[in-house]
Amino acid sequence: MLTETQALEKIVLQAQQLSPEYRLRLIQRITDTLILSFPRQSKPLQFGKYKSGKMSTLEDFAIAEWRPTDKELDGE
Repeated sequence: MLTETQALEKIVLQAQQLSPEYRLRLIQRITDTLILSFPRQSKPLQFGKYKSGKMSTLEDFAIAEWRPTDKELDGE
């Protein structure tokens, strides 16, 4: 574990010597290896899966809206 940490620190020092453009390219290459390691299962959302009872109305939003007093706005 210690050798991996030391190797990582060396890589970080080397990356700091790179220009911003090459740092971004390095990030892209590392990201590509991570994406390939974890294939993503694509599954679209199912219509109505999270459907609950009634839908919220504008009145529901108005009730939940925070209306601070002047004292609250002044921090009192």
